[in-house]
Amino acid sequence: MSLTVEKCLQAWTNSLRQMNAKADIVFFGDSLIYYGDFSSVFPRNVVCNLGLRGDTIQGMIDRLDQVRMLKPKQVYLMAGINDVAYINGCSFGEEYDCLVGLLLEIVNRENLFIHSLPPINDVQFCVSCTNSQIVSCNKVIKEIAQKHSIHIIDIFSIYVKDGLMPEDLSVDGIHLKSHAYEMWYKELERINSL
Repeated sequence: MSLTVEKCLQAWTNSLRQMNAKADIVFFGDSLIYYGDFSSVFPRNVVCNLGLRGDTIQGMIDRLDQVRMLKPKQVYLMAGINDVAYINGCSFGEEYDCLVGLLLEIVNRENLFIHSLPPINDVQFCVSCTNSQIVSCNKVIKEIAQKHSIHIIDIFSIYVKDGLMPEDLSVDGIHLKSHAYEMWYKELERINSL
């Protein structure tokens, strides 16, 4: 982690601490979380979006204090899209399992929800990973969810069509267009109505 990034994260964490901020629900993740308006799904709750563009699993481990300080009742995790192309399956699983284990020290397993990774479109767009890598990582995420008895939200199945993220739902093959988030929101509403 560069000194500039570390200082920014410290400043962000210190701001949360000084505000004595609290949240009912935290969405924790990378740019896929960052660009979402998840508070629209939970209008009666205080929702904090802790999405950070470009973040990795290790980066999220490094910023867990932000989640701790907010004392959330529920945490929704989306992690790994920035790791898929750069770490092997074994390392991915180890890091992901470590992150989940640390989150379970903050909230109990009934209140931790983890997302599978969405499909990508590596046909119409130039992206750094493949859908076969995404599928492999999702298998690991599912195994970790089962190991810890945590609910998994299958984002992949919501978006995949003919093995890809449809071109009309994505900005660049990975990130979602604003209207595409509606499908994700509907799945969250469905899960929370159970």
